[in-house]
Amino acid sequence: MVYSENLSKSRIPIIIDNGSYLCKAGWVINEKPPLVFRNIAAKHRGKKESETQVGNDIKNIEAVRWLLKTQFDKNVVTQFDVQETILDYIFSHLGIHTSGCVNHPIVMSEAVCNPNYSRQLMSELLFECYNVPQVSYGVDSLFSFYNYNAKSKGLFGLVISLGYNTCHVLPIVRSRFDVRNAKRINIGSFNMANFFHRILQLKYSAHASAITLSRVEGLIQEHMNFSQNYMDDVRMWENETYIKNNTHIVQLPYVPIPGSNSNSNSGKMEKCHALLKRVQSIRLKQRAEKLAFDEERLQEYLSVQDLIEDGDDEAILALQELGYTSAAELQAGIKKINCNIRKLKNLIATQQDEPQESPLTNWCEDLNLKNFTDAETWLNTVKLKRKEVFEARQKLTSDRFKSTNLGGFSFTTANDLFGGLFADPVEMKSFQEHTMELEEKKEQIKVLDEILAEYEREFSKSETNFSFNLAEYYQLHVGLERIRVPEILFQPTMVGIEQAGLAETIEMVLARYVISDQQKLAENVFITGGCAKLPFIKERIETELLAMRPFQSKFNVQLADDPLLDAWRGARKWALNEENLKKFSVTRQEYEEKGGDYLKDHMCSNHFVSLPAPVKKTLVATATSPPAGTKQEQKIT
Repeated sequence: MVYSENLSKSRIPIIIDNGSYLCKAGWVINEKPPLVFRNIAAKHRGKKESETQVGNDIKNIEAVRWLLKTQFDKNVVTQFDVQETILDYIFSHLGIHTSGCVNHPIVMSEAVCNPNYSRQLMSELLFECYNVPQVSYGVDSLFSFYNYNAKSKGLFGLVISLGYNTCHVLPIVRSRFDVRNAKRINIGSFNMANFFHRILQLKYSAHASAITLSRVEGLIQEHMNFSQNYMDDVRMWENETYIKNNTHIVQLPYVPIPGSNSNSNSGKMEKCHALLKRVQSIRLKQRAEKLAFDEERLQEYLSVQDLIEDGDDEAILALQELGYTSAAELQAGIKKINCNIRKLKNLIATQQDEPQESPLTNWCEDLNLKNFTDAETWLNTVKLKRKEVFEARQKLTSDRFKSTNLGGFSFTTANDLFGGLFADPVEMKSFQEHTMELEEKKEQIKVLDEILAEYEREFSKSETNFSFNLAEYYQLHVGLERIRVPEILFQPTMVGIEQAGLAETIEMVLARYVISDQQKLAENVFITGGCAKLPFIKERIETELLAMRPFQSKFNVQLADDPLLDAWRGARKWALNEENLKKFSVTRQEYEEKGGDYLKDHMCSNHFVSLPAPVKKTLVATATSPPAGTKQEQKIT
């Protein structure tokens, strides 16, 4: 953004909704926040050794997931080094270029019942590091409520906030947040994502690598909805017709195999030509996948190596996750992966420079289809060739055992294990050539086995009129999970959390008031938060209120238009009132006089409870054997 001279002189407030999942930031003059990004940071190996990426700048979150850092513990800010990185990102992207100073008022959201110590450190960061003139704090869900309810004396309301880590039920009594009767549930969309991720990993173990947490979060937003009556809906899923009509099919990415849809009426020899093309494509694809896997694993190893060199506390845990016990083993693993990557790159480059339709070209010309007129004869020749290559490999292996007299060792890493056994360079060279020949025979056997297996699949498919659809293999079927995953907000015991559900918590909060106040609260129920984007949450809350409220009593449920951005819009609406900023902002002078935890209460804020001053205690020390002429007791202040 452009930080114009008029903007720099006007001291326009900056609105920051510091959510535990998304951070929204912008000027009060903006209709919607220009900055919306994941509230995380990642430091990893790159062009710059200390390069840190924030939010949307992280291109592949899954590749660096275990390196991600957040400033939050649940929904409370505790890691202020990460918070400073996030604030740097915000101010730089807003275009602020004033050195050592952000000369604009800040309106920032904080957690419900945010500890004084956390607010103190946040104020210290803003005032001491960025020299802001004044700061106002408020609760994000209360800002969202403010966006839809005009401030009036005696306003009642019940705010249901469905967040990323926690859910809250917040009563508003006479335009003030009644913190004593508010309740929190330690469950949110983060638990939903973990629950759904485990379900899919167990259900589709073959696609475990493709089922990432980021993809799962997207599936929840696209395919989940709340059930109005969970047990009745579960019974409906017992009907096969209902399952067929309501199951959502999700297509995972995949690479189609050329020639997989060959014409069943074509001749056998034509199918053999297509078969060889498919095998060649499969081998190329397998090498490309192995190369990508090795490069990703190398990146992980190098990141762990950096952590070890930096002396990071997470280095030991990261090393154990990779299956190593020491830095020396990790270095050996890196060396081995580099060797495999070079070999694969050479093979792929050779195939790309000289594209071939058959994997038999250049090493087995006697199996060229041009030399055959009958598919069965060609197949028998392939089987004989496979037997010949296998016997040759067995002989090479036997000769190796005899020559080294080390019958119990594997030769996949011969150069590393046996390089020091040969004093004669000629003997060592012969050993290496022998090893390369073994690897070559092994690769030839793989190719021939793949040809035989593909031949069997192709012709058995023709005989049984069966066609294999590769796209269907890479599909996820989301059925009962569509309502089962969101239901954990109302039944946390489904994921092992021994707490009351959302409906019981609402009833518990309402029960703390007299009947007249209960009615006023029930007539203004407001739902906000990221989980509120899922369909039918309003209808589910209405169903629960209908069950818990007295017969023929009235209630009204209101849903935020945009649960993700309404908190920022509410804070903006609150800040547009200059009287609010003037009356409820903490200035630099007040920060220095009253402490960093100081807060001015308003409709959208927490209540300020000052900590008691430390009391000086008088300790009494009693001497067991006082010397003559001294007192028995001595007071120490």
